[in-house]
Amino acid sequence: MIFDRIEWDEHNFDHATRRLTAAEVEQAIWNADRMFPHREHHDRALLRSVTDGGKAVVVIVQIVGDGVRPITGWEA
Repeated sequence: MIFDRIEWDEHNFDHATRRLTAAEVEQAIWNADRMFPHREHHDRALLRSVTDGGKAVVVIVQIVGDGVRPITGWEA
């Protein structure tokens, strides 16, 4: 996927890193090969991806201009 930036702040960091590390979330965003629209939130997307270590993951992000805000993620 092509995003220029990943936005982290105190509001999304703790929730997004409950089941994946911040590094795994970022790797998944940069490595994502599939993006699906979120069913309930039109400004969000589901990314299907793998980390650099090969772990299959799903990450939910909020699309913010040319970047994304990680919302949550888990091992697929």
